[in-house]
Amino acid sequence: MFTGFKIKKLLNKYAAAETPQQDTAIVADLKEIGHAAVRAAIEAFQQKKLPSGKAQFLLAKICDDESQEEIISLLGDPYDEVRRVAKTIIIDKWSKSSTPFLVEALKSSDTYTRTNATELLSTFKSQSCIPDLIGLFNSATPETKRCIIKVIGRIGGTTGTKLAMSALNDNSWQVRHAAVKCLGILKAPESVPPLLEKLDEKDPQMKMLAMDALDAIGDKSASNKMLALLTDDDLLVRQRATDCLIHIADAKIVPQVIELMRNPDVNIRRCAIEVLKNLKDPNTSEELMLALKDSDWWVRQIATSSLTALHGDNNITRGFISLTRDPDENLRRCAVEFFNNVVDPLAFDALVERLADEDWWVREKALRALGKLKDERAIDPIAKLIDDREMGRGVPEALAKIGGDGALAHLTRFLSVNSKRLKIDTIKALGLMKNKNATDAIKQCLSDQDQEVSAQAVETLKELTGRQFTANPDEDQSQGGDTRRVVSKQIAAGTSVTEAILVLDLCNSTDIANRYGDTFSLNLIKNLTDMVSPIARQEKCRFSKGTGDGFLMTFPDAANAVRFAQNTLVTVANHNAKAQERERINLRFAIHFGEAKVDDQGDRLGVAVSMTFRVEGVKAEGLIPLEGGMTAEEVPSDNRILVSENVFKEIQQMQGPQIKLVGLFELKGITGLHRIYSLT
Repeated sequence: MFTGFKIKKLLNKYAAAETPQQDTAIVADLKEIGHAAVRAAIEAFQQKKLPSGKAQFLLAKICDDESQEEIISLLGDPYDEVRRVAKTIIIDKWSKSSTPFLVEALKSSDTYTRTNATELLSTFKSQSCIPDLIGLFNSATPETKRCIIKVIGRIGGTTGTKLAMSALNDNSWQVRHAAVKCLGILKAPESVPPLLEKLDEKDPQMKMLAMDALDAIGDKSASNKMLALLTDDDLLVRQRATDCLIHIADAKIVPQVIELMRNPDVNIRRCAIEVLKNLKDPNTSEELMLALKDSDWWVRQIATSSLTALHGDNNITRGFISLTRDPDENLRRCAVEFFNNVVDPLAFDALVERLADEDWWVREKALRALGKLKDERAIDPIAKLIDDREMGRGVPEALAKIGGDGALAHLTRFLSVNSKRLKIDTIKALGLMKNKNATDAIKQCLSDQDQEVSAQAVETLKELTGRQFTANPDEDQSQGGDTRRVVSKQIAAGTSVTEAILVLDLCNSTDIANRYGDTFSLNLIKNLTDMVSPIARQEKCRFSKGTGDGFLMTFPDAANAVRFAQNTLVTVANHNAKAQERERINLRFAIHFGEAKVDDQGDRLGVAVSMTFRVEGVKAEGLIPLEGGMTAEEVPSDNRILVSENVFKEIQQMQGPQIKLVGLFELKGITGLHRIYSLT
């Protein structure tokens, strides 16, 4: 009794000690008492009478080998800090000798105990425990078997591989799944045949796990069976088969993939074209050219991208030149897109012809492609487009990329045109040329009545000369006009335009109006409008309209839309840091890249617009998780930027944004399941 009282007094004193010297002295006294002090310290820790840091220090000092089983029993404690401290002590003191006790702990009915014992055995990777694990396996529960298989996967070895292979036929589906994952980790070639058999099972999850394991092993003999899964009824199985084939397949499967390209199911053709693209086999060029005439836009886009990678073949170049004159605007779009990625002088005449194409998108892409060609013969045809309402904005940049005196002469002339936007674009283009002969013309813009024009002149002159110029302070600095609404009148009604579509939504706007009144809510929207308008102008917003509690906007490229969303979030964060709580603004963004129809008011209509609104409204409870994606708890509810897979593909090379897969979602009114990504 006296010893118990002494231990309790020492533990209370230890809990209250404030210096390391005091701690060390008390720990020495407790260590002299022996095992009784260990039990008392554990009890005090479990009752939260000792902070975890102090408990860890004390137990690490006073525990001996006799205490090992007692510490291992703490792996199942309800208090997470007790479990953490127990694991730390076991790792530091008994990494070898604890193995038999940990194997025994795998039998426990307690989930915490099994999980932590599995983690420790996986960390130690001791080959000596393999016989004990095998001996335990046959009589174990499914939960214990899964733990054993997980440990085997980390330890490795021939014996462990045989055990995992035998578990492929276990009565428990959970054990079978664990065995397949384990074989993928072990990467043993001898496990390929039984894993191939698993691809024939009805269980979609088993098929996907088996494909992952075969992908990890990298055995190309799995390609044929995976090809068959491109026609599977399950969307996720088809997608996983596509991903795995991209990693392991070679040109030997080209004939089978080409056969799938003729399947009437568009989803199968989409999978097949993805595989074909990544094979990068020159012998597929003819089939890829045929795919350009596919009825599905995604197949056409991937075919164009695939042929871009094979552009060294002159037959491909000639084929695309021919397509620039095709009656189908979709094929002409593919052709000019190709020549935006493949700079080929053979396309010069065809691209000049497309400057007069009836399709706005084709004309714009032809203009950009000619700029990349840098052929001075294109200068005059391009300059004639300056009065084209739809194309004029791209003329200065294209001329600047070509360069030369002819381009400089036209750009200098543009500075005298009474158009704010053209002047700004031209000044930027002159800066892009880095031609110091343009400085005198740019200096004339320092006194321009429009503040944005003069500011751009100041910036460009500094880039060209290294000197700081000042805009005329006496001139009228009025920007003129309402900048809060942008409507692109340049695009003719009924035209289809491919662009980045962005939806911005003010979170909880209805609650804000109900709580603080409509006037307060409208002022909040006005403040938001004032913040986003300059950012929208900076990122070349083509169209914007209010949606009541946010905006629908379009941008020429996905990168513009992404930068707009990111810069807006930064601006709003700065506002929130200074604002009262009720005046803080929380936003949701959604971005999609696709084709929209333009009505007579410049408004955007169509499936692509609907999809953007659907992406903005996705909720965590609608998430279909994917490996590498988020859990429902991780899905942000506000101050988020969600993008479609089209945008993800457009911005993969963009510097700045970090992209994370969220997962799959069903989007109301939009066929199929859709991958959604989050940007930070």
